Amino acid sequence: MKKAERQLLVQERRRIRGTKVRSEGSRAKLGPFAMWGRILGISGPLILILVVLASFFTPMLAVQSITITGNDRIASSEIETALSSLYDRPMTTISESEVAELLGDFSLIETFTFQAEPPNTLRLTIRERQPLLVLVRSGMNYLYDAAGVQIAQTDEIGLYPFFAFTGNPVGNPTYETAVELLLSLPVSTYQKIFSVEVSQALTIKLVLRDSNLGVFWGSTDQALLKAKVLDSLIATGLDRALTVDVSSPNSPVVQYPDS
Repeated sequence: MKKAERQLLVQERRRIRGTKVRSEGSRAKLGPFAMWGRILGISGPLILILVVLASFFTPMLAVQSITITGNDRIASSEIETALSSLYDRPMTTISESEVAELLGDFSLIETFTFQAEPPNTLRLTIRERQPLLVLVRSGMNYLYDAAGVQIAQTDEIGLYPFFAFTGNPVGNPTYETAVELLLSLPVSTYQKIFSVEVSQALTIKLVLRDSNLGVFWGSTDQALLKAKVLDSLIATGLDRALTVDVSSPNSPVVQYPDS
């Protein structure tokens, strides 16, 4: 090998060794941001796992208080007693189905929602069943809701219409017809009704609260139109009338004593 070629070979070997040394030096010298990035990349998932485990198995997010809202007829103390097994439980372990089971004996609760308020409060929001009509049972007046669930005994006869009905209201077509009618009426008309009667053919008769006027309503169809027609007739004066038939709202019939 010629001398010039040997010198070129030596220089090339030196250049390669120098590049390797600089590369290793660059890898060895990490900046502060790169260092913290590596630390967080390794420790971040571990910290997350520890937090999740702590929320399940330590008192860190355990229930220490239960806040109840939306209840009127049911005492908060009774609900809190039913939920007492939830105390000192991590909130992350409490399910909706479990709360529903604990509240199962409260027939007045129609729906509920709950949410965790860290660190230690469980908030329960209740919707109670709303009374719609009155049924007479064994000589006593009881409030019932649209689903046919008994709410409470009542001595108040001026707020809700009576329904002439015997038997179990749940799933009964007669009861469902009365409910359909009452829910379809304007509030002003609903408040005028003293009693409701539904025949086996599912036709409806009403008695108005103040005038004792009988109203043949017919089916539940065209409820709003029938209500408007009835209000118009009342506004014209029906003091002497015995009955009003709005079953055909476009041609109502008013019956007087002499007719």
